[in-house]
Amino acid sequence: MLRGSKGSKRARASQSIAAGSPGHDPVRTDAGLPIPVSGRGCYTSPHRRRRPAHPSAAALFALPPLRLVLPENAYTATTERAAPTCWWGRARWIAHCLALYDAHYKALRAAGAVESVARKTFAAYLIGESAGADHVTGRNSRVTVGRLQHRVARSESTIHRCRRLVDRIGCRTVVFAGRRRTLAERLESWKRNDRARGWAAVSALHESTALPVDNSAVETLLEQGFGTPPERSDGFSSLSRPKSASSTENERKRRASRGTEQSRRRKISRAYDQKATLLAERCRRDERMPLWVRRITRNQLAAALTRYARAGWLADDIYGALEEFRISGKRLIANPDKPIGYLCHILRFIPKDVPPALLDRARTVAAQEAERAANRALFAEMRAAAANAAAADSPGRVAARAAIAQRAHHNADHARTRARQADEISRAHALRARDGRQ
Repeated sequence: MLRGSKGSKRARASQSIAAGSPGHDPVRTDAGLPIPVSGRGCYTSPHRRRRPAHPSAAALFALPPLRLVLPENAYTATTERAAPTCWWGRARWIAHCLALYDAHYKALRAAGAVESVARKTFAAYLIGESAGADHVTGRNSRVTVGRLQHRVARSESTIHRCRRLVDRIGCRTVVFAGRRRTLAERLESWKRNDRARGWAAVSALHESTALPVDNSAVETLLEQGFGTPPERSDGFSSLSRPKSASSTENERKRRASRGTEQSRRRKISRAYDQKATLLAERCRRDERMPLWVRRITRNQLAAALTRYARAGWLADDIYGALEEFRISGKRLIANPDKPIGYLCHILRFIPKDVPPALLDRARTVAAQEAERAANRALFAEMRAAAANAAAADSPGRVAARAAIAQRAHHNADHARTRARQADEISRAHALRARDGRQ
């Protein structure tokens, strides 16, 4: 058999297993004979790496990530800064910063000392920044800019503006500026499965000693609450933030929003004539109108009745136009598919210079004017009679009292008659409207 053939390899593998080669423990029966093992599939290439039977010690005992140890004098006073104090609690620190923002931001912004930061964004930043600090002292805050971007849902430049603002009001002191890791630190980090390339800045959060603050405003903010997570939590913000505060172009160019987008057109509602709007509203409130007219929106009615409102039409004229359309023998649809179009179709048969209720209004005005003229004449006659009267029981005074009583009785009868006629007219209109709807 040729050297290196498949048969020779299988034979040698079987012989090595049967002979008890190193690394193989032959399984024996009760009689002490080895179990016959087939040579197929038992050969292992010397170039193939064998997987260890047990996990390594590094897998069982994983090393923690590398952490930068600060020097002992990190929080002591230096020539450049004073020793940072400890805070009174996370919630009070956030309320303290917000009270400072409310009291001094406008003045600082007007003087050009700080950059533009919205209060809502600043509150979300304070919640995210304080999440990484020690809950007892407020020190050792190592929150990175990337993590703040994820929590606050704002761009990198916005996070830097927030940090500069909180530094300006004196509520954050940096005790260690971030830097790149050295080669030895990088190698040690890789051993610990840490792929970070630098160290985050370490800061201490504390109350401000540079600007005054109203403690009552701080207490009010604490009572109102601002969505702070409970202490000892991982600090996820409970504020509902929008998915993106910047436009797609700003996110693509990695920059903060600079205001409203110029490409978007601002939606401007149309302004209608005041007379048309008033006429539309009165038509929608008039119970004599069909139901489909009152269901039309005010803007649609104002747009359709603008030319008629400018001509002096009233709600009575619109109702009179509907009545004339019905009296002319045409059927008034109770539920049209397009109410505003059907109303325009009805009104186009009547000239806008001739309102339907114009004659009725003229007759009413004439009757009222005649009644007022008669009253004026009667009062003048009564004054003349009273001036010429001699005594209280004179014939003139007696006749005047009788005339006044008769006139008052006549006016009362006339008022009752007009009220009865108006009631009958309204009932007749209601019956006609009900018949038209049916």
